[in-house]
Amino acid sequence: MSKEPAPPKRRTQQERKQSTIARLIDSTIDSIAEVGYANTSVGEICRRSGVSRGGLFRHFDSRLSLVVAAAEEVAVQHLAVVRRRLAQEPDRDLRETLLLMRERHRHEANVVWFELLVAARTDPDLRKQLTPVAEQFFETITKVARDVPALRGLSDEDRHLLVSTVRNLFDGEVISRSVVPEPAVEAERLDLLAEFAEFLVTRRTRVAATERS
Repeated sequence: MSKEPAPPKRRTQQERKQSTIARLIDSTIDSIAEVGYANTSVGEICRRSGVSRGGLFRHFDSRLSLVVAAAEEVAVQHLAVVRRRLAQEPDRDLRETLLLMRERHRHEANVVWFELLVAARTDPDLRKQLTPVAEQFFETITKVARDVPALRGLSDEDRHLLVSTVRNLFDGEVISRSVVPEPAVEAERLDLLAEFAEFLVTRRTRVAATERS
């Protein structure tokens, strides 16, 4: 006689809470990426997530706090992908590493950061809450770069200079190419960046060796 299948295990209250929060955050990310920050209203988030307004405000005290949580989640996902890819291919050269960085900047979820950074310029409340999140995100990106073999010869200051410069350039490139794409120039730009990075690493390494001798 076959046994009847066991009834599905009921989720705990904490599991249900985390599931609801995840749906709200994912829906906020999708909404900002698709329709922009200004159009990502509480109603739009609730419609996408299937969570009521009351349910939303049980977990987040405002639309703004939910938006900032969405930015934090995009940062977490971005860094997780980069760490995994670097671990899978530890021998990447500088050009391949820059290509990975550009790929992540062009990922649709990263649009959330573009939208929020632009909006924060004229929204003091958003700027106040987003600033520490952005600072931590950008600082961690530079720390992750320590795992790139080709950059280990740089000081922390020089590594930050290079990474932040490339980050800002790729941010601007993503925005401009949505209006005026230049695929041929973009390919050459990546080569130029790789040459510049290699030059910087070589020069700084030589200077450091001279100072030690």
